[in-house]
Amino acid sequence: MTVWERRDFPVLRALATTDDENVRQGFLHLSAEKRPLGLDLTTEEVNDAVLTLRDADFVEGDLQHEAGGSALITHFQVTGRGQQALGEWPLFDQLASPETLALLLERLAEEAPSDEEAGNLRGAASYARGLAASTLKAAAIAALAHVARDHVGLV
Repeated sequence: MTVWERRDFPVLRALATTDDENVRQGFLHLSAEKRPLGLDLTTEEVNDAVLTLRDADFVEGDLQHEAGGSALITHFQVTGRGQQALGEWPLFDQLASPETLALLLERLAEEAPSDEEAGNLRGAASYARGLAASTLKAAAIAALAHVARDHVGLV
């Protein structure tokens, strides 16, 4: 069994699915006095896993304090890449395929509020199927950059 299977993956899964409201709010406190995350691992093993997961960009957070077998991390969260490792988020390449986009548009057409909108969505689905994957990916990146620039202020 690899370190990923024995230590890192179970910690990632536990962090992503925890019922602990503090962790869900971004505060991860690891203490030598308790069994961290309900796992059969030591605090040191969980701490090492969190550092490994952070290096792999599966989790992020700011280490505030580390001493005596305990650590406090704030602004903690499992990243999109971590969710992908867990199989919870689609990989961008799969999401940006013409067939996947066409299926999404057809599904949206089923829920459209009018026949006209449903027809428009089905037409867009037909058009999407004819696109090259590289064209669709470039268009998606351009559209997301536009949204980020104009509405979120990120770019």
